[in-house]
Order: sequence, then structure tokens, then C-alpha cells
Amino acid sequence: MSSNATIEVSPPAGLAKKTANAHDVKQLARHAELFFALGLILFMAVLFIVGRIYWDERYYVPEEGLGYWLGLVGGVMMLLAMTYGLFKHVPALRSLGWMKYWLSVHIFFGITGPLLVLVHSTFRLGSLNGAVALISMVLVFLSGVMGRFLYSKIHYGLGGSKAQLVDVQSSLVAAGRRIKSSRLDDFSASVMLHPGGLLNAGLDLIAFGWRSRWLAFQLRRDMKRHLKAMAKREAWTAAELRQQRKAFRRQLRAYMITLRKVALFSVYERFFSFWRHAHVPLLYLLLFSGVVHVIAVHMY
Repeated sequence: MSSNATIEVSPPAGLAKKTANAHDVKQLARHAELFFALGLILFMAVLFIVGRIYWDERYYVPEEGLGYWLGLVGGVMMLLAMTYGLFKHVPALRSLGWMKYWLSVHIFFGITGPLLVLVHSTFRLGSLNGAVALISMVLVFLSGVMGRFLYSKIHYGLGGSKAQLVDVQSSLVAAGRRIKSSRLDDFSASVMLHPGGLLNAGLDLIAFGWRSRWLAFQLRRDMKRHLKAMAKREAWTAAELRQQRKAFRRQLRAYMITLRKVALFSVYERFFSFWRHAHVPLLYLLLFSGVVHVIAVHMY
């Protein structure tokens, strides 16, 4: 076996040992956040399609009654959601300790408000100013969903503190302490080198999946040979060999999950930075178009 394929695993007894950082890193990049984001976008799309097909003016009209109040409440919710920026950027407000709770309110209003306004619009673009306001609202909604997803990738839970790269990297050391492989070391070193730029971040995100699966395949193959040789040397029973293989698979899976979080941490940091610069102009566009729409509706 070549030196590159050398692999060792400590006894499984220490597998349950965890550090505080290893626990913390599990709060990053949860699959539930991806499902939540995709579910919101899908729900918005289905609502628009169904409403477009089945809405009838006998139910309500946007200018008065139920339709009018749907638009008013939805608009006020979105306006209140925008005030989150005041809490975030004004030190006097940020020190009040409300940020964690106001973020939850910001997200709730930022989701519920657009849904109410979409129903208010009767699922049609309507006039020019109404069309601009509706399209701006949809863009802000999609941007907000993306922002929540990216936020979860670099923060310890909703409203939690932002993770630091050095702390996240320490969790990788703890996770890989019991697996020693030159393949693993080389791969870990390569994925931690992130050149700048949004395009490179996207390429890193795409490439990591197939590279990590290929590495896992190689490590399982190396370990199979390693354990077979050890079983012959130590005269293990079949049950002992199965136990060692199972322990290795658990350790490898835990390490690869942690490696993914650490390797992609700086990737998502770059995406989040770009998102913040793109999201703010969309908010201003929505605010301006919304004000114009309200004035036009009440004047004419």
C-alpha cells in the first residue's frame, strides 16, 4: 500500500467525546434551512399560479373591502420589517438587546407581508406602478429567503452570534483527531484555500460535492484493506471486524460533515457579503415603488 493510502483509526471508545466547538459547528449549514427556503419559494409560486387561475372579482377587488385591507396590512408589515435595519445599524437601538427577537419579527413580517400583498394584487400586474411595486416585492421576498439561508450558514442559529473561522477550524481538528490519513490531510488543506471572488466561491461550492464523495470512496477502500490486514494480524473475529468497520464509517461521516461546514464557511461568507450589497438597493426600490403605488391609488 502506498504511503498516500496509509490510514489509521483510533479505537471507537473515544468516538463519543465532543468539544464545545464541535457542538457549535453542528448549528451551521443545517439541511432544514435549505428545505425551508425552497418550500417558501415553491409556496409563493403555487399561490400565484392557483390564484391566477381561480381568482374571480366576485371574491374581492384590490381597491376596497377585503382586498384593500390585505394590501394595507401587508404593506405595513413590510414597512415594519424594513425597520430592522435601524436596530442593526444604530448603536443606541442595538444595545437594547432586542436584535435576536426583532430578527424573528423581521423574518415573519418579511414573509407574511409579501404573501398578503400578492393576494391583494389579485395575482395580476395591473397598472405600471402596481406592476413595478409587485415585481420589486417579489425580488425582495426572494432575496430575503436567500439571505436567511446564507445567514444560517455562518451564524450559530437564528439570532445567534456569527461563527469565526478559527473556531470553526478547531472543530475540524477535533473531528479528525481519530482518523489519520495523508489523503485526508491533503484534501483538507486544499479545500481550505479559497481564492477571492464570487465566481470562485460558486465553483468551490459546486466542486466540493464530487470531490468529497470521491475522497470518501478512497478512504473506505483504504480502510477496508487496513482492517483486513489488522484482522489477520490480531486474529479478530468476524464480529470484531464488523464493529471496527462500523466505527470507522461513523467517524468518517462525522469528519466529512464537519469538513464540509468548515470548507464552505468562507464560501458562504463571500456569498453573504455580496447578498447584503444587493439586498439594500432592492429594499429602496420596493419602498419607492410602494409609496408611488399608494399615492397613485388614492389620488386616482
